[in-house]
Amino acid sequence: EWEERQKTRQLEMEAVSQALAVLSGDDAHDLFTRTFNPSFLQIEGSDRREAAAKVLSTVADKVHNPRLATLAYQVKLDAFTRVKKAIDDMIAQLLK
Repeated sequence: EWEERQKTRQLEMEAVSQALAVLSGDDAHDLFTRTFNPSFLQIEGSDRREAAAKVLSTVADKVHNPRLATLAYQVKLDAFTRVKKAIDDMIAQLLK
């Protein structure tokens, strides 16, 4: 059993080494460079939106109001609207 586990571990280590070689190769680097879309990176958050969400969440906790808590989450998650639109636009382009 010990020898079988050793053999399995050796095969796993070889597979990981091969995967790393593929991912760190020039082809993978070129593909990443061509497909990288910096518009998906969040460089800075909306400070006003975060502050508003925090205030709403604090007040909702203080007065035990689930509607305010829901509103706080909506304010917080609304930042993803542009990302969702960009994804929808890309899907539309791919389907053309």
